[in-house]
Amino acid sequence: MEYWNNEEYKMFFAIPTGGIFQWDAKGFVYSQPVPWDFYITLELQKRLNSDFDQSFSENCSCYLYQDGCAIVHKDTNCFTLTDILRDRKFITKEIIFLVVHDLLHVVERLHKAEIVHGDLRPEVLFLGDRICDAFSNEEVPNALKVVDFSHSLDLRVMPRVSLPYNFPTAQTPHGQQLLAESSHPYQVDLVGIADIVHLMLFGDHIQRGVLGKKRHLTSFTLYKLFERILNADGKSTVPLLSELRGEISEMFDNSFKERLLLTLAAVGETFLLVNFQ
Repeated sequence: MEYWNNEEYKMFFAIPTGGIFQWDAKGFVYSQPVPWDFYITLELQKRLNSDFDQSFSENCSCYLYQDGCAIVHKDTNCFTLTDILRDRKFITKEIIFLVVHDLLHVVERLHKAEIVHGDLRPEVLFLGDRICDAFSNEEVPNALKVVDFSHSLDLRVMPRVSLPYNFPTAQTPHGQQLLAESSHPYQVDLVGIADIVHLMLFGDHIQRGVLGKKRHLTSFTLYKLFERILNADGKSTVPLLSELRGEISEMFDNSFKERLLLTLAAVGETFLLVNFQ
């Protein structure tokens, strides 16, 4: 089944033969014989070691051809954050904080491995079993999974890259407003985080100078997150992301977890019905 198509690649999902919660495999088919996604995934495994977790593809294969390549990721759900955003009834405070927590976790791991994603947006954030499986529990760790590294940059290999404008995020209207020519490449991902959080809160893209007018509509924790990540240029991003994630974790008390489980059950049941159709 073809799921996504653009100028650079097509994305397919294989029809499941067994379980009902996951599609069996997701594949990217590229017109160029350069398996960049596969390279980034292998480097993440090598550099993160035990920190490489279900937020990334743990079961990935690459097939090379003369006129292109195919990269197959097994055990990946077919739903993305976009599917959550389509139905605003699921955008509860609990879902927002869960997604933000996991997004900070993913980007922290990427930057720790000296990788810039460069194209963070809802369409590339696949939902993990914590959200998709109506029968999952707290022991299922990941709410998000990232497998598309088509526009990623390996700063360990190319440390002299300083211009952020080649990244898709930097070419968006919000990226052009919030990034400068002197911005560090890591800042591109921070802008991506800010825009995703803004989309979840307000349903539109972030803009320079508008956020302050919405302060009364935003929790203090998230407003502080916006301020810190949008003014972090030149600072080390890994400790910043870790600190922000820790502050959000402090909100996950028993009451919060109970409300979150109710919301996750409703979301999971909806996706379960889609899988049956």
